[in-house]
Amino acid sequence: MNTIISQALATGLPVISTRHSGIPDQVIEGKCGFLVEEGDFEALADKIIYLMDHPELWPGMGRFGREHILKKYNQKDLIDKQISLYERVLNA
Repeated sequence: MNTIISQALATGLPVISTRHSGIPDQVIEGKCGFLVEEGDFEALADKIIYLMDHPELWPGMGRFGREHILKKYNQKDLIDKQISLYERVLNA
């Protein structure tokens, strides 16, 4: 999980990032932001310009991203899962 991207989504910001590691699990293409291939600076610039030209998309993308990230990456749930994993390892 990329913490910076999670924090941006949690604040309701659309995100533009690369398709690297677990980022596509966080940024749902076209719903809460856009993904480009690593090193594709032209595609990155195109997506930035697209969002700048379409500010009417920001509120909906922001809401979707916030709901998605808070549901999927809820801190309490993640901590509970981690504690459960530790308990299983210790009791094995």
